[in-house]
Amino acid sequence: MAKTGRRLGRMGKRPALRLKIGDKVQRALIAVAIYAAVLTLVLSAVMPERYSLQVGDVAPVDIFAPKDIVDTMATERLKAQARESVNTTYTRDHTIPVDIRNTIEQFFNQVVDIREEEELSLQEKLDELKKESRILLEDADLGTALSVDNEQLDALRQDVLDVTDQIMSVGVTPDALERTRREAEDFFSKQQLTQPLRQLGYNIADRVIKPNMLPNLVETNRDIEAAVNRVEPVIIRKGQYLVNRGDTVTNAQIELLSASGILKQGIIDYRLLAGYSMLILMLGILIALYIKNFHPLIYNKRGNLLFIGTVVVLILFISLGANIISGYLAPVAAVSMLITLLLDAKVGFMVNVPVAMLVALIADGSLTVLFLCIIGGLVGSLITMVSYQRRDLLMSGLLVGGSNALVIICMGLITGSEVMAVIRESLWGILNGGFAAIFTIGTLPAWENVFGIITPLKLLELSNPNQPLLKMLLMEAPGTYHHSVIVGNLAEHAAQKIGANSLLARVGAYYHDIGKIKRPYFFNENQMAMDNPHDKITPSLSTLIITSHVKDGVELAKQHKVPGVVIDMIKQHHGDSVISYFYHKAKQGENSDKVNMDSFRYEGPKPQTKEAAIVMLADSVEAAVRSMQDHSSGKIKGMIRKILRDKLESGQLDNCDLTLRDLDIIADAFLDILGGIFHQRIEYPDLEQEMKGGKDGDGADRKQAEQYSR
Repeated sequence: MAKTGRRLGRMGKRPALRLKIGDKVQRALIAVAIYAAVLTLVLSAVMPERYSLQVGDVAPVDIFAPKDIVDTMATERLKAQARESVNTTYTRDHTIPVDIRNTIEQFFNQVVDIREEEELSLQEKLDELKKESRILLEDADLGTALSVDNEQLDALRQDVLDVTDQIMSVGVTPDALERTRREAEDFFSKQQLTQPLRQLGYNIADRVIKPNMLPNLVETNRDIEAAVNRVEPVIIRKGQYLVNRGDTVTNAQIELLSASGILKQGIIDYRLLAGYSMLILMLGILIALYIKNFHPLIYNKRGNLLFIGTVVVLILFISLGANIISGYLAPVAAVSMLITLLLDAKVGFMVNVPVAMLVALIADGSLTVLFLCIIGGLVGSLITMVSYQRRDLLMSGLLVGGSNALVIICMGLITGSEVMAVIRESLWGILNGGFAAIFTIGTLPAWENVFGIITPLKLLELSNPNQPLLKMLLMEAPGTYHHSVIVGNLAEHAAQKIGANSLLARVGAYYHDIGKIKRPYFFNENQMAMDNPHDKITPSLSTLIITSHVKDGVELAKQHKVPGVVIDMIKQHHGDSVISYFYHKAKQGENSDKVNMDSFRYEGPKPQTKEAAIVMLADSVEAAVRSMQDHSSGKIKGMIRKILRDKLESGQLDNCDLTLRDLDIIADAFLDILGGIFHQRIEYPDLEQEMKGGKDGDGADRKQAEQYSR
């Protein structure tokens, strides 16, 4: 029990497959190559055609906008208009009117004071007034001020104060000085004053009036910025004309063509390039992480990744050509169908989704194409995962085509398209399904042979009794053939019970002993009434002959191009177990102390998969039960349990994923089959003897006898 427990501890804990440095480099190179191919295909579809045009050239074709672009020149014109439409914001300076009033009062007070200095001559008074006054006036104006009487001077003072107060109260901006001069001039022209006084009053007002409404640059710039921000960019929508055929290309059109990235002499649209590059990289990483985490057995085989990448690249290439006719013709469902057949349905659908996205991008971002590819791929994957005949693939193609047509009709109804146009387009969807099925069937053998991946269809072909290798086995080693058929039944039933690949287990069982074709009579099941040749040779030689049937089987399988997974089962169906009969026979002979158990072992390796382990167990169980004298149910059950326990304890099941629960289910499954083969038989009556004795029996006895004889 302790030994069994230790074996159980090792079961189900296969060591993680660590990738060597060289393998990692190869995987990286494969990933880079696939990424570059996918990126090139997508960019060739989505990157616009580039033209060599200059200002003044005649456009050779109609050129449309490949994407939404901003008309920068038109937008800048609108922004300039917005800037010009903003009025300057002014801030009133209340100190300026006070300063003006004080300046005017000071001037008139100075005039009065200087006039009272009688010892000064008129010229001296002029000079002193000019020197002390803050208002710069001509000598004529100063002379007028000094020569008038006080009453006229006071009246002028009041008029100047009135007009300046009036003008300054309204507010004077820098660009309004000319207007204020006209207002002052108009004011004094209406006053009842002499012409010299009117001129003096106007000149004083003209000299002292200055802006008291100063520009607020902060507020004004804020208003300008707000106005500019309110300007909506002028957008040239995708598909709009940029240049009409035959037009002379203008500078504005060159700007638009350059912004679209379709001028050969212009700059490549690196934003578009970067966007698609990162999108495709992200999709690739997601697929890789999904397969690595949820399907490690698929991920750990480099050929599987190369197969997936090759299928994706090929379908994208075909979709690129199909898009010239219609985006609905892209056979994306073939991706999920092929991967489902060759690897796994979940992987097939997972890969189908990003491929559908890329094909939709190729088809100008069509939402209908996206739904068509995703749903069609799902239908193809679901149908294909239960297909075991090539004709089933044609039926799955029809179902994919039907789902495609239904998607096109649904999307047409949603978008309000014309009914007849939608029906016509749905025919492309039906053709798509047929194309996907034909592509899958036609290329399936190539994928199987190039990448060494086996499918249910291939397994069914291998299980056909007309296969040359099986016919050879039947003719050369009939006992081994019938043994293999029974082992196949046992393995298939057991594999089905534990959820393993039952078809693979059956085919592996059919081929596991084909190496016995070379020396059939050295194996008990083919000896019939012959003498046993092992009685005449040494145990060591017998062991060499017996163990060589594994190597011979591998060679025959390779010659007949049997898939690698079946060849692996041929290698592993004995593991490294000991041929105990010849070992014990050698121990009983001479030099028994020099007998080494390892010399009586198969080369291995031990079974690496559930299916290989089941074939090993079925092979041992069938041979053991066949050799039993007592085939009662209890004896058979005991023998089955003993063999399974021996294989477990000897470590033959260490490298596969079988659990003790699986072994229990397998034992019951074996008993189901063997119990039917070795059931208790009825002893038939001797009809001939009964006839000779003249006893015909009644009608019921005769009917029963006829039934038994049939």
